[in-house]
Amino acid sequence: ETAGDCYIVSAGAVVTGADGFLHVLEHHDPADSAARVLAFAKYMLAASRTVIMPHTGLPTTVRIGLHTGPCTSGLIGSRLP
Repeated sequence: ETAGDCYIVSAGAVVTGADGFLHVLEHHDPADSAARVLAFAKYMLAASRTVIMPHTGLPTTVRIGLHTGPCTSGLIGSRLP
């Protein structure tokens, strides 16, 4: 999901049910979710280094912040209000 110039991801929040729809998980392993988000962040950093800015000739830079624990957000989803 994007919010301004930010790309927001989450892990362990939803699962695709047998009906094909996304369902919010009641319980999940926070350590597994954090590890999955960290792995994604590392891949994003590696990928950003391969994109060269045409006006400077330097690799792009990205900022990454991680949060673990409970959260409430209207940003993660499949459609806008």
